[in-house]
Amino acid sequence: MGSPSRYDGAALRDAARDLEFTVKPAGGYRLVQKGARRGLIELVEVAGLEEYRARLEKALGLTVPRLPSHVTLFTEPGGRGIGLYTSAEMTSLSSEITNPAELDALTCARSIWAKP
Repeated sequence: MGSPSRYDGAALRDAARDLEFTVKPAGGYRLVQKGARRGLIELVEVAGLEEYRARLEKALGLTVPRLPSHVTLFTEPGGRGIGLYTSAEMTSLSSEITNPAELDALTCARSIWAKP
């Protein structure tokens, strides 16, 4: 079993060796807000991610959290993505977009860039 002090990048590289990662849309979009920061994310499925986590857990001897898989599509101008590291954060910091009209780029931009 590996050592938890092995954070030199080797464990990350070794766990990814010979894995193929593919990303496909999972069919959901969410508006995210944390304080004044806002963004739009798309939920995704990442093939190969679970095997990667299993390899990391074995190499490092610890549990790797299951994070919400998503891609940040927009942030406020000059902004950066908002970290969503747990399902609880996904629920508390974002809201699902259920109306397809809300996905129009201009509508998203106005929603994200509007003053709170």
